[in-house]
Amino acid sequence: MKTWLSKSKSSADPNGHEMAFCKVCKCDILAHKSILKKHAFSEKHKMNLKQVSNNTKLTDIFKNNSLETNIRNAEIKLCGLLTTNNLPFLLMDILSPLLTNIFPDSQIARHLSIKRTKATAVVYECELQEPGCFFSLILDKTTDISAKKQCAYSVIYFDEEKYRIVNRFFDITEMEGSTADDIFTSLILTLQSKNIPFSNLVGFASDTPNVMVGQYHSVFSLIKDVNPNIVCVKCSCHMVHLAASKPCLKLPRSVEDLLRNLGSHFNRSSTRQQKFKEFQIFFRTEIHKILSPAVTRWLSLKACVDRVLEQYEPLKAYLRETVFEDPSITTENMLTTMDNEFTKLYLEFMSYSLDLLTSFNLLFQSEKPLLHKVKPETEKLLKTLCSNYMEISSFKKQNIFTMNHRNSRNFVPLNSIYLGIQASQSLETMKQNPDVKEKDLEKCLTTKLEFYIELVSNIKERFRFDDLIYDILTVVKPLNAQSFSTKSLKHVLDRFLFLNEYVDIQTLDNEWRQHALLDYQALNLSVSSADQYWKTIFNLKNSADMPIFPNLKKVMSMLLILPFSNGSVERIFSDLFNIKTDKRNLLNTSNLKAILASKEGIETSGGCVNFVPDKDMLNAKIWRKK
Repeated sequence: MKTWLSKSKSSADPNGHEMAFCKVCKCDILAHKSILKKHAFSEKHKMNLKQVSNNTKLTDIFKNNSLETNIRNAEIKLCGLLTTNNLPFLLMDILSPLLTNIFPDSQIARHLSIKRTKATAVVYECELQEPGCFFSLILDKTTDISAKKQCAYSVIYFDEEKYRIVNRFFDITEMEGSTADDIFTSLILTLQSKNIPFSNLVGFASDTPNVMVGQYHSVFSLIKDVNPNIVCVKCSCHMVHLAASKPCLKLPRSVEDLLRNLGSHFNRSSTRQQKFKEFQIFFRTEIHKILSPAVTRWLSLKACVDRVLEQYEPLKAYLRETVFEDPSITTENMLTTMDNEFTKLYLEFMSYSLDLLTSFNLLFQSEKPLLHKVKPETEKLLKTLCSNYMEISSFKKQNIFTMNHRNSRNFVPLNSIYLGIQASQSLETMKQNPDVKEKDLEKCLTTKLEFYIELVSNIKERFRFDDLIYDILTVVKPLNAQSFSTKSLKHVLDRFLFLNEYVDIQTLDNEWRQHALLDYQALNLSVSSADQYWKTIFNLKNSADMPIFPNLKKVMSMLLILPFSNGSVERIFSDLFNIKTDKRNLLNTSNLKAILASKEGIETSGGCVNFVPDKDMLNAKIWRKK
């Protein structure tokens, strides 16, 4: 009776008897034991009591909801720990009960109920949202450790809320084959599965095999058949690598063989490494390992060349002792090559020339919008290379892409070819050596001249700028935009006809001219970064708190999201091979996709410690009771 009975606030009855109050029936009752019992067993009271007993206190509701939310938050963060550190879902079968055992006084740890199956489902539920509006895709294909053919995509789009260009993981799919039709079908199905119209795709980039970029029946040609306005771009990093591969054949084969043989010699032998360390200590050089060049990436030779030059004298001494104690054809050939006075000269020349190409490569591994820099940076690279063996006056004011770089009339004298500081100094020293023959020096310089000519030829052949987009993109550069050298943006809408559906050409031109009248100094605009510059412009508002340049934003943001390399997809593959290993070879593509998406989202949020699950994650269907 204590739960539903209390003292009545009303006065006693006319006979002076004290009254009681029933909280359930909300009525006064004579405070006699027999009457109270009779009321307790009445049908009305029983029915009311049953209804009230099913109710929950308001304080209990908030308490339970808070605990449940904290449990879900903990389980999501534990899944974040797995995805960001490439840990197996099987670990959750142990981790969850372990935490309960370690923290017995924690309500959250006690109620954790996540194991392998639920952890997988949570990762699926935490995938990031898909982009809308205009976007570009970067595609590459691979075969994983379980021999599955897969296509990975990253996406570039403009974030309307934060006014910034976003480059992130988009999807990974399986394919039956690797023909152009297979890849194109995979692309179409991927977009359809996400309900994204193909017409929103404005840019597409990939590596450079014929199946992707060939003139006839390639992925590029199939895409352009459907959407003629799309910008298809070959990966700048792949092209400069391929452009560097062929000229290397002009250099003596013995030099590249030396680099590869040295790498193989020390690669898996701790005894040889320890022995070489003694020579490094004796010669007082840095204790560094000898690097092995990648088989498919000639630009990786740069680091190997620099390491051999750093350790040149210890290596020669080590090889002499090795040939004496344990002779072999390989070590004898390496020693013979290193004893050749021209070998070091070639290595120093390679260090200089490869540095030019590697710097270009590194620039375009960025995720910032850089397509507008591809043509000027390629032009700059070509002029630098040509200036090493040609008279600068012969090409300074000419179009470097059409100029005849093989015309010997414009060559500097053979002795004046620029080889880099180190190589030039070594060459001068060799000229003073009476044992070095003049014809050998001439042959060495001729080889380097042929290297330069072949390199320039390959860069011109691979970097084609026939598409008008490369001229249009000059308006993206802050200094060009401020100079108002381009008086109208009509040519942009002529190249991208679909833009006419979203912007009015006259209004666009009005905004373009208004931009030219801005007080750039007062606005303190940075011109070093195109995306930061236009972000500031897009944020400008008038006195009515309305954006000043809505049409200009639509056009410029579309130009900024155009791709220039597939470096972002290569990074996806690096993650992929760290996730799907020999011991985790049963992960299917759906799991991989969920892990990659979750990992990127959590890392973008500051890691699994700082990551805060949103309401959609906390209320996802995985938590609902059946």
